[in-house]
Amino acid sequence: MRIGAYIKDKGIEILLSLILLFLIIWLMIIFKLNIVALVIISGLVFLIEAAKLLYDYFRKEKFYTSLINNAARLDKAYLVLETLEAPNFLEGKLLMEALYDIDKSMAENVNMYVSARKEYREYIERWIHEVKLPLSAISLKLHNMLNSEDVPDPAVLDSYKKIQAEVNRITEYVDQVLYYSRSENAEKDYHISKSRLGSIIHPVVMDFRETLLDGNIDLRIDVNGEAEVNTDTKWLRFILGQLISNSIKYRKTDTESYIKIYSEEDENSIRLYVEDNGIGISEEDIKRVFDKSFTGKNGKIKAQSTGMGLYIVKELAGKLGHTVGIESSENEWTRVCIEINKNDFYDV
Repeated sequence: MRIGAYIKDKGIEILLSLILLFLIIWLMIIFKLNIVALVIISGLVFLIEAAKLLYDYFRKEKFYTSLINNAARLDKAYLVLETLEAPNFLEGKLLMEALYDIDKSMAENVNMYVSARKEYREYIERWIHEVKLPLSAISLKLHNMLNSEDVPDPAVLDSYKKIQAEVNRITEYVDQVLYYSRSENAEKDYHISKSRLGSIIHPVVMDFRETLLDGNIDLRIDVNGEAEVNTDTKWLRFILGQLISNSIKYRKTDTESYIKIYSEEDENSIRLYVEDNGIGISEEDIKRVFDKSFTGKNGKIKAQSTGMGLYIVKELAGKLGHTVGIESSENEWTRVCIEINKNDFYDV
């Protein structure tokens, strides 16, 4: 609190004090008081009024300066009252009481919001699990039909394949919603442990086997399957699934398509790559592909794009302590790298 601002705020009080001082001097002159007494009394009145102002300023300056500085330093400014000493003046006490009441009201409202959001997230997760049951049943039935000894009419077979592709898409979007709903509290859902790369990659590839075959996409895997990484198997499989799904979604239809999954390793980390020769990403879009709901130029080409896949990938990888990077050349290729640091903490 600047003293200039304080004096300006106290302008009326200072003016009244000066008027009082002039009245005292005027009365002393009328009553022909000794000039020495007049000076002494006037000086004392002036000093007392000045002392009152200075005392009031310094006690308030200490409190308000602490309030402003502490609020600026804290990440959670609403906790500032816990850092302050109780003021010794009425205005400060009234202010603190009002702020405590405001904080209490805000905390109650935030708790209501958090509780409602938690209930909504739990409902969504329960709903997703319920939806996945009939989806799994449909997918299994279609799989059995497609692999039946009694091969149906080619047109019917083609219809089955199209239905299977749509069921797979629905399943992917349902999983996306599930993992997104958990991403804010991912640390409560994942379990970091040592896992072999082969045991992580193989189930993901099997999930996309039929889609890759139907799309005539060449899958090339060059991974040290015995290499161990510190991760959560379930989350990393989902991340890989999203990357493979993107490669399939944005493949070229006028040339032979491939997806390469390979790894590199050094003493500090293992890097897992997913590369394709699809339509690629433009230079102006590459910096924003991890932004929430960003679809960019490719989103106009593929209308079903939600712009959430890579955003969730980035969020979940960050929660796991992994790094995700992407490189691309438009109309040529795209390469995504998941870097998993080695950490002796888990070698127990």
